[in-house]
Amino acid sequence: MKHPLRDLIGLLFLLPALSMAAAAPVADEGAEPPRMFVHLKTSLGHDDAQICVAYNMIWAALRQGMAVDVLVDADGINTFKRGIFSEHDAIETYRIPDSLRRSIARQFAIELADVPETYGGYLQRLARDGARFYVNKAFLIVAGIADSPDEDLGRIAPYAAKIFKPVDLRAMLRLRQQADFDFTY
Repeated sequence: MKHPLRDLIGLLFLLPALSMAAAAPVADEGAEPPRMFVHLKTSLGHDDAQICVAYNMIWAALRQGMAVDVLVDADGINTFKRGIFSEHDAIETYRIPDSLRRSIARQFAIELADVPETYGGYLQRLARDGARFYVNKAFLIVAGIADSPDEDLGRIAPYAAKIFKPVDLRAMLRLRQQADFDFTY
Protein backbone atom coordinates (compact mmCIF):
# COMPACT_ATOMS: atom_id res chain seq x y z
CA MET A 1 0.00 0.00 0.00
CA LYS A 2 1.36 3.41 -0.95
CA HIS A 3 1.73 6.07 1.72
CA PRO A 4 1.82 9.46 -0.06
CA LEU A 5 2.28 11.39 3.20
CA ARG A 6 5.20 9.16 4.21
CA ASP A 7 6.71 9.64 0.72
CA LEU A 8 6.40 13.42 1.03
CA ILE A 9 7.89 13.42 4.54
CA GLY A 10 10.79 11.28 3.30
CA LEU A 11 11.48 13.74 0.48
CA LEU A 12 11.35 16.70 2.83
CA PHE A 13 13.83 15.03 5.16
CA LEU A 14 16.25 14.27 2.33
CA LEU A 15 16.78 17.95 1.52
CA PRO A 16 18.75 18.84 4.70
CA ALA A 17 20.96 15.78 4.19
CA LEU A 18 21.90 16.85 0.71
CA SER A 19 22.52 20.48 1.64
CA MET A 20 24.73 19.34 4.55
CA ALA A 21 26.69 17.13 2.16
CA ALA A 22 27.13 19.96 -0.32
CA ALA A 23 28.40 22.29 2.41
CA ALA A 24 30.70 19.77 4.12
CA PRO A 25 34.37 20.61 3.91
CA VAL A 26 36.50 18.46 1.64
CA ALA A 27 39.56 17.04 3.40
CA ASP A 28 43.05 17.85 2.15
CA GLU A 29 45.09 14.90 0.95
CA GLY A 30 46.72 13.18 3.89
CA ALA A 31 44.39 14.89 6.39
CA GLU A 32 41.77 13.01 8.34
CA PRO A 33 38.36 13.36 6.70
CA PRO A 34 35.68 15.24 8.62
CA ARG A 35 33.87 12.86 10.99
CA MET A 36 30.12 12.70 11.50
CA PHE A 37 28.53 11.05 14.54
CA VAL A 38 24.91 9.90 14.28
CA HIS A 39 23.06 8.90 17.44
CA LEU A 40 20.16 6.76 16.24
CA LYS A 41 17.84 6.38 19.21
CA THR A 42 14.30 6.42 17.79
CA SER A 43 12.79 3.12 16.70
CA LEU A 44 10.98 2.49 13.46
CA GLY A 45 7.86 1.74 15.51
CA HIS A 46 7.81 5.27 16.94
CA ASP A 47 8.82 7.34 13.90
CA ASP A 48 9.92 5.92 10.56
CA ALA A 49 10.96 9.38 9.35
CA GLN A 50 13.83 9.48 11.88
CA ILE A 51 15.55 6.44 10.33
CA CYS A 52 14.85 7.77 6.85
CA VAL A 53 16.54 11.08 7.63
CA ALA A 54 19.45 9.43 9.44
CA TYR A 55 20.16 7.01 6.59
CA ASN A 56 19.96 9.81 4.02
CA MET A 57 22.35 11.98 6.07
CA ILE A 58 24.76 9.07 6.48
CA TRP A 59 24.82 8.30 2.76
CA ALA A 60 25.19 11.97 1.80
CA ALA A 61 28.12 12.30 4.22
CA LEU A 62 29.80 9.14 2.91
CA ARG A 63 29.44 10.36 -0.67
CA GLN A 64 31.07 13.64 0.43
CA GLY A 65 34.08 11.71 1.75
CA MET A 66 33.28 12.02 5.44
CA ALA A 67 33.93 9.30 8.00
CA VAL A 68 30.68 8.26 9.70
CA ASP A 69 30.13 6.60 13.07
CA VAL A 70 26.58 5.55 13.96
CA LEU A 71 25.52 4.63 17.49
CA VAL A 72 22.29 2.64 17.67
CA ASP A 73 20.98 3.24 21.16
CA ALA A 74 17.93 3.31 23.42
CA ASP A 75 14.66 2.54 21.61
CA GLY A 76 16.44 2.61 18.23
CA ILE A 77 17.83 -0.88 18.83
CA ASN A 78 14.28 -2.29 18.91
CA THR A 79 14.13 -1.65 15.15
CA PHE A 80 16.72 -4.40 14.66
CA LYS A 81 15.31 -6.92 17.15
CA ARG A 82 14.06 -10.20 15.67
CA GLY A 83 10.43 -11.13 15.92
CA ILE A 84 9.37 -13.87 18.32
CA PHE A 85 8.93 -16.43 15.54
CA SER A 86 11.23 -14.91 12.93
CA GLU A 87 14.88 -14.25 12.15
CA HIS A 88 13.86 -10.89 10.64
CA ASP A 89 13.49 -7.47 12.21
CA ALA A 90 11.05 -4.64 11.54
CA ILE A 91 13.27 -2.84 9.03
CA GLU A 92 14.91 -5.56 6.94
CA THR A 93 12.05 -5.69 4.43
CA TYR A 94 10.59 -2.21 5.10
CA ARG A 95 10.34 -0.68 1.62
CA ILE A 96 11.79 2.70 0.73
CA PRO A 97 9.13 4.69 -1.13
CA ASP A 98 9.76 4.73 -4.88
CA SER A 99 9.46 8.51 -4.98
CA LEU A 100 12.24 8.81 -2.39
CA ARG A 101 14.41 6.29 -4.27
CA ARG A 102 13.99 8.30 -7.49
CA SER A 103 14.81 11.53 -5.68
CA ILE A 104 17.98 10.05 -4.15
CA ALA A 105 19.06 8.67 -7.53
CA ARG A 106 18.58 12.08 -9.18
CA GLN A 107 20.29 14.05 -6.43
CA PHE A 108 23.25 11.66 -6.16
CA ALA A 109 23.39 11.27 -9.96
CA ILE A 110 23.26 7.48 -9.73
CA GLU A 111 21.13 4.81 -11.33
CA LEU A 112 17.84 3.97 -9.59
CA ALA A 113 19.02 0.36 -9.39
CA ASP A 114 21.88 1.55 -7.13
CA VAL A 115 19.43 2.89 -4.52
CA PRO A 116 18.36 0.15 -2.08
CA GLU A 117 14.74 -0.93 -2.18
CA THR A 118 14.43 -1.66 1.56
CA TYR A 119 15.82 -0.06 4.69
CA GLY A 120 17.53 -3.35 5.55
CA GLY A 121 19.30 -3.12 2.21
CA TYR A 122 20.04 0.54 2.92
CA LEU A 123 21.72 -0.38 6.24
CA GLN A 124 23.86 -2.96 4.45
CA ARG A 125 24.74 -0.43 1.72
CA LEU A 126 25.81 2.18 4.27
CA ALA A 127 28.02 -0.36 6.05
CA ARG A 128 29.60 -1.47 2.73
CA ASP A 129 30.23 2.18 1.85
CA GLY A 130 32.17 2.68 5.09
CA ALA A 131 29.77 3.77 7.82
CA ARG A 132 30.70 2.14 11.11
CA PHE A 133 27.77 1.00 13.25
CA TYR A 134 27.94 0.58 17.01
CA VAL A 135 25.37 -0.51 19.57
CA ASN A 136 25.14 0.35 23.27
CA LYS A 137 26.09 -2.84 25.18
CA ALA A 138 24.46 -1.71 28.41
CA PHE A 139 21.13 -1.13 26.69
CA LEU A 140 21.22 -4.57 25.05
CA ILE A 141 21.65 -6.14 28.48
CA VAL A 142 19.10 -4.02 30.36
CA ALA A 143 16.48 -4.47 27.62
CA GLY A 144 16.96 -8.26 27.69
CA ILE A 145 18.05 -8.34 24.04
CA ALA A 146 21.50 -9.86 24.66
CA ASP A 147 22.92 -11.24 27.90
CA SER A 148 26.54 -11.19 26.68
CA PRO A 149 26.73 -8.70 23.78
CA ASP A 150 30.49 -9.17 23.32
CA GLU A 151 29.89 -12.81 22.36
CA ASP A 152 26.37 -12.72 20.88
CA LEU A 153 23.97 -9.90 20.02
CA GLY A 154 21.07 -12.08 21.12
CA ARG A 155 17.78 -11.11 19.49
CA ILE A 156 19.31 -8.71 16.94
CA ALA A 157 18.53 -9.87 13.38
CA PRO A 158 21.46 -11.82 11.88
CA TYR A 159 22.16 -9.36 9.02
CA ALA A 160 22.34 -6.42 11.48
CA ALA A 161 24.39 -8.40 14.02
CA LYS A 162 27.10 -8.73 11.36
CA ILE A 163 27.23 -4.91 11.07
CA PHE A 164 26.91 -3.74 14.69
CA LYS A 165 29.84 -3.60 17.09
CA PRO A 166 28.85 -3.51 20.77
CA VAL A 167 30.49 -0.68 22.74
CA ASP A 168 30.58 0.42 26.36
CA LEU A 169 29.86 3.89 27.71
CA ARG A 170 33.49 5.09 27.47
CA ALA A 171 33.69 4.09 23.79
CA MET A 172 30.37 5.82 23.11
CA LEU A 173 31.74 9.02 24.62
CA ARG A 174 34.95 8.78 22.54
CA LEU A 175 32.95 8.38 19.34
CA ARG A 176 31.00 11.53 20.09
CA GLN A 177 34.13 13.49 21.12
CA GLN A 178 35.90 12.65 17.84
CA ALA A 179 33.07 14.00 15.69
CA ASP A 180 33.11 17.25 13.75
CA PHE A 181 29.35 16.95 13.17
CA ASP A 182 26.84 15.41 15.58
CA PHE A 183 23.26 14.46 14.73
CA THR A 184 20.65 12.72 16.88
CA TYR A 185 17.58 10.94 15.52
